[in-house]
Amino acid sequence: MTGIDAEGRTKRIYSKKGVDGVLEEINIISSNSVMAMYFDALLKNTNLNTDELLSVCSGISKEMSSNTQRGKLYRGHSDLFLKDNITAANYFDNISKLSSNTERGSILTHITKIIDFNDPSVTEAYFACIDKISSNTESGRTLRYTERTQELSTQAYVRFLTSTKKLSSNTETGSVLRSLYYLDMGNPDIGTAYFNAIDGLTSNTEAGSTMRYLIKNYDLNEDNYVRLLGSIKKLTSNTEMGSTMKSIDVLNLESPRINEAYFLAINSMTSNTEAGSVLRYTLKNHQLNNGSWAGFFSVTGRLTSNSTMGSVLSDAIDHMPFDDETIIDAFFLAISTFTSNTEHGRILRETISGPAFNKYTAYKVLESASELTSNTELGSVLDRLSDTEFIKDPTIKKLYMNTAKTLTSDSEYRRVVDKLID
Repeated sequence: MTGIDAEGRTKRIYSKKGVDGVLEEINIISSNSVMAMYFDALLKNTNLNTDELLSVCSGISKEMSSNTQRGKLYRGHSDLFLKDNITAANYFDNISKLSSNTERGSILTHITKIIDFNDPSVTEAYFACIDKISSNTESGRTLRYTERTQELSTQAYVRFLTSTKKLSSNTETGSVLRSLYYLDMGNPDIGTAYFNAIDGLTSNTEAGSTMRYLIKNYDLNEDNYVRLLGSIKKLTSNTEMGSTMKSIDVLNLESPRINEAYFLAINSMTSNTEAGSVLRYTLKNHQLNNGSWAGFFSVTGRLTSNSTMGSVLSDAIDHMPFDDETIIDAFFLAISTFTSNTEHGRILRETISGPAFNKYTAYKVLESASELTSNTELGSVLDRLSDTEFIKDPTIKKLYMNTAKTLTSDSEYRRVVDKLID
């Protein structure tokens, strides 16, 4: 009861009655500190087999009520409890029964022996133990320690990310996701688990920050970018969506999958200002092909702000290839969604003044101009077009005159028709 000669008595009892005899002796001791002496002596001085270690490990959890004393034993003899996978899984199961988050975290972060994370039962027991820590701080600390000190198999890394997702603190989850040393985004299973963890964040700030960290620090493949853009689309903050998309320096929009995911993400933005900003960033920083331009103008045409749409289309004039009629058609389809004569007319005039203006574009300008309901804007567009060389083309001139006839202002009509006579 007092612990006097605990080591000697443990040896004598073990030699006569084995582990069960020692556990019976411990059972009648009321002091946690004295019980710890007997357990310590048993673990230090006897060569226990697997079944005996299982009994002792469970006995520590069952007989002792002190988290401190149990934690001391589990820390001090961790190498012994990790001698094989059977005892390891049992060890983690018993650690999870402690009611102290600090002790559980302390035990797991003092393990220096390599854990066999190729064994599913060991892996599950280990991370289930972390999952039961109710302190996000302790859980996060333990997860970071695990990733840095252990050799995690693919299955174990996926389970690691699942535990990260289960944290109830967005701050701690984001912190773990942004502190990984051995993240292999080239592994599809790991990549999927990582984005699942991001999608589990309810904080747009943490999710956006984590995705920007990923973009900056990893060489992402096509699958990664498709998932990344899908995660961006799920954000509810236009500011975070825009900030994250504008942190992408290089993007292969020639990939149909990336192209579709990219413009779907922009299209999901409810802020015209942010969507317009991303579209202008796209023009300056990404190479667009035929499919990309189609997506670009499709999204632009869905903007509900005439001024923002005008700003985007104005910038597009300097970047788009005017030798591709399909792209030109997409450009004018976006223009057709204007509800503002002022913006509509302005973009048509800027198109006419562009360095790549050609006959086909002149035809499309006149076709689009006929939709204007403002005599002033229509007259202004026709006036600008009459100064180009294409007005000499019979087809363009005929369409010009037919468009002029839609003017309801006699003065505007005479002005634009007289331009041709002069």
